[in-house]
Amino acid sequence: MRGYRRLHSIVIQLFLFFFIGTTLPVLIMGFLSYHKSASIVEEQVSKVASLTITQVSDKLNMFFKKLDDSSMMVLNSKVVHGILEDQDISKYDLTLKVKEGKDLLTSIMINSPEILDVYVFDVQRNNSVLSADSLMSIPDQWDSPWYRAILEANGQAVWFGLSDTSYLKQTGMGFPVFGLGRAIRSWDTGEIVGVMFIEIMGDVLIDELNHVQFGDTGYMYVANDENRYFYHPDPSMYGKKSRIKLPSGLTEYNLNNNKTLMIPSRLNNGWHVVGMVPLKELTADSASIRSFTVWIVFGSILAAIGIGYFMTRRIGNPLVQLSRLMRRSEAGDLSVRSKNVGPSEIGQLGRSFNKMIEQIDLLIRRIAAEESEKKKAEIRALRYQINPHFLYNTLNSIRWMAKLNRTNDVDRSVTALVHLLEGSLERNGVFIRLGDELELLRKYMIIQNYRYDNQIELRIDCPEDMEDLHVPRMLLQPIVENAIFHGIAPLDEGGVIQIRITLQEQDVIVRIEDNGIGIKPERIKGLLSYEQDHSKQGMTHIGLRHVHQTVQLYYGSRYGVWVESTEGGGTRVTVTFAKQRGDDYVQSAARG
Repeated sequence: MRGYRRLHSIVIQLFLFFFIGTTLPVLIMGFLSYHKSASIVEEQVSKVASLTITQVSDKLNMFFKKLDDSSMMVLNSKVVHGILEDQDISKYDLTLKVKEGKDLLTSIMINSPEILDVYVFDVQRNNSVLSADSLMSIPDQWDSPWYRAILEANGQAVWFGLSDTSYLKQTGMGFPVFGLGRAIRSWDTGEIVGVMFIEIMGDVLIDELNHVQFGDTGYMYVANDENRYFYHPDPSMYGKKSRIKLPSGLTEYNLNNNKTLMIPSRLNNGWHVVGMVPLKELTADSASIRSFTVWIVFGSILAAIGIGYFMTRRIGNPLVQLSRLMRRSEAGDLSVRSKNVGPSEIGQLGRSFNKMIEQIDLLIRRIAAEESEKKKAEIRALRYQINPHFLYNTLNSIRWMAKLNRTNDVDRSVTALVHLLEGSLERNGVFIRLGDELELLRKYMIIQNYRYDNQIELRIDCPEDMEDLHVPRMLLQPIVENAIFHGIAPLDEGGVIQIRITLQEQDVIVRIEDNGIGIKPERIKGLLSYEQDHSKQGMTHIGLRHVHQTVQLYYGSRYGVWVESTEGGGTRVTVTFAKQRGDDYVQSAARG
């Protein structure tokens, strides 16, 4: 519930509005920008990779085309056909033609430095070999696999993959070689009369292919139509069959748990060039764009938080502070003032609030002063009302003593009356010490005991530390007077008035009990009411109302007088008031 209320705060709403309004467009635009840029990067990188494979394929086609052209020069040479087909040629003429044939093969090798050697095998003369190599040191190849493969190709070019061992000499070369072979057919009969084999150095080709790389782990390989590696970055894979199926187009392949894009291209000789491009590396640039976008979004969020915080401090916080000041002023604290009195609209609102509070405070003070004077006037009116009542009863007592010629008692009674009248005068203010108030009660009892021949006993139980408390003057005398005249006087015997004063927390409790005739239940409810019928009661019980109204005027409505009585069983009057003097209540009555 508290969080719900805080959500309705203008500060939170302003912050959320600005934060969401700033970050949401950035998030959306950042996501769309990243998605679009990543798509473009992937597309462009894919095109570059495909273009690279195409360029490599073109270079390989040119390289293989040059070698194929060299083989066609041998295949179409009249000298070579003359050597292979003319069986009746003389030994001298054959020697001349062989020399001319070697010169042809030598010139081909000179024009193509990558060619190690060119051999032409005479099918009809199994022991005859034409080569640019003057040593002619080759083992018997008539039953070798590559020889049979050339014969079976029936005149088509046959390419042989990279190998560290020479196809012709069957010895280690120290570097990889590969070969090209063709069957030579007779121009007259179409029969195979010879087999040509060109052995080629693979270093140049491998160096060229090794430079082709996609990212850190991407590579390219070349496979023949049987899906055997002609070239692979790992030389140990030469001639081995690939476990990866040759793709027909752009294909995604899961290589070692990494998504890889396979980009194929087919060479003119039927071989395949395949680029293996890891998608993770393909999208490395898009990942950097994503990271950059995330940093932009993060920076925008921080900026939104900072600017939102600044705006809430400049706009939201002054409004919240003003709202709090209003609530405090509603609770009665008119000392509050707004500090935001700048030239802005909020500052103008703060100045208007301060002016309003000042005017309200001035008005309250004026009303409080008027109410204070009014209450003081009411208290004085009550005092003026009780004094004649008190004098009437006292003088009536003295009159009876005078009739009985009790001159000494009259003298002492008049002396005590003078002290009482002096004590009731408000020369030093409305309040008097509780000890002095009790002393006035004792003087009052002197007068009454002279009248009733000391038949009334006054007992006072008050702790010494409470005698310094201040109470309104003549607060207890009217109650004691009522106890004497309306409770004990009708008795045929003496009576007792007990006064007990106690302190409960911050409240003073005064209990005045008598053993008089008591009060009828139906009359108790009207004792403290203004609606009492004074025409019948006269001065009866006016003192109780005076005490009750005086206590409430000085201390508030929660204090006052309570009366408990049973007919024939005495009366108890309880007076409660605050320990602190009641002036503050009178002064602030208008505020309550």
